[in-house]
Amino acid sequence: MKVASPVPKGRVERRLSARSRPVSRVKTYLEKILANPGQYRYCKSQLCKNQVRLEASIALAELGDRQNKFLADIYRMRDQLDLVMQIKLARHLSRFPAWQQEAKTMSDGLGQTIYETGRTAKVNMPQNWRWMSSPVTAQAQALRLFIARQARSETLDRLLQGLLALRRDGIWGSTYSNAEALIALVDYSNLQPIPPNFTAKVQLGSKQLATNQFVGYRNDSQELQVPMSELPRGNFDLILQKSGDSTLHYLVAYHYRLQGDRPGRFNGLRVTREIRPANNDEVLRKIGLFASDDSLELPPRQVYDIGLEIITDHPVDHVVITDPLPAGLEAVDTSFQTSTPAVQAQRDSWQIGYQIIYADRVVAYADRLDAGVYRLHYLVRSVTPGTFQWPGAEARLQYAPEEFGRSASSLLEVKE
Repeated sequence: MKVASPVPKGRVERRLSARSRPVSRVKTYLEKILANPGQYRYCKSQLCKNQVRLEASIALAELGDRQNKFLADIYRMRDQLDLVMQIKLARHLSRFPAWQQEAKTMSDGLGQTIYETGRTAKVNMPQNWRWMSSPVTAQAQALRLFIARQARSETLDRLLQGLLALRRDGIWGSTYSNAEALIALVDYSNLQPIPPNFTAKVQLGSKQLATNQFVGYRNDSQELQVPMSELPRGNFDLILQKSGDSTLHYLVAYHYRLQGDRPGRFNGLRVTREIRPANNDEVLRKIGLFASDDSLELPPRQVYDIGLEIITDHPVDHVVITDPLPAGLEAVDTSFQTSTPAVQAQRDSWQIGYQIIYADRVVAYADRLDAGVYRLHYLVRSVTPGTFQWPGAEARLQYAPEEFGRSASSLLEVKE
């Protein structure tokens, strides 16, 4: 058996001193720029001084040195700060008992910039704010603010889902954004019991559908699908039971197909379809949330312009637009034409990045849509006589599919 010799006391003290020396130097630097941020040539305006002082004050607080110096000056000019700095200021004010009312006022106001759905909550901010005030930073800081304000667990969970939805290939795009997101995740994880250890049961009526033991984070989720044919007839309660430590998060979705024409849906986005002859502004049929009872009759061997109108009242990211084609129509791929075509689709909104034509549908994509009205157009040719079901056009968020819009389905008759 090998026994390590004790370390001399003086060596331990020297090691501790060496470790604390960088922290002491950082605190000294932060205190200097807190006292005089105007020592730098780039920071002469009062707004810049307030921003530097706020960042320095937050950093000192993270190191255990809470100072409320200059808070009154910073708070007085709070409306001139960008959204991320306002979120940081509200969270910093929450640290001081004398500033609780101001922190609450700012938090309540910032809550108006958050768009909340059944699963996520995201901070709405102008698209031109980048890098230090990126959407990831705003989302992470908002999560940390509402943790500090001890918001409802449902709100925190939705803000967390909004932060996770901003990932691409498992990361947030830059080292700074990754750091901001990970710090927020650490703050959130500190609210959770570690490690989880509980049993969850799902029961529909008298039938038990599933039982699962969640221990640690290796087996952290379970998905259960019940076909429509196996659902019991009549009215039955869906019961979820949990026994043990930690929190159970669950999502219940019920999908079914209506008979006949389906009405449209407005779940954050509104979609309307218009049909007009190519090179003509006359609208033959406009289909929004509801369709006409009579079918649309079109002669064969004609070209038509299909226009989709997408309306959003708040900024949205990564929008997938899908318009199914009935069997009597085929899309016209104008990319193969080498000269000025005889017929042209009307112009799309430039925010809609690209469009792909498939045999049974047309798919388009927009990376970012601010609040407003956007249009997508493509050409189709009537080819096959008959009566066909025409499903509604849909626009949805790629990483938050519960936020979507759909036009009503209708009947199409291609008739000589």
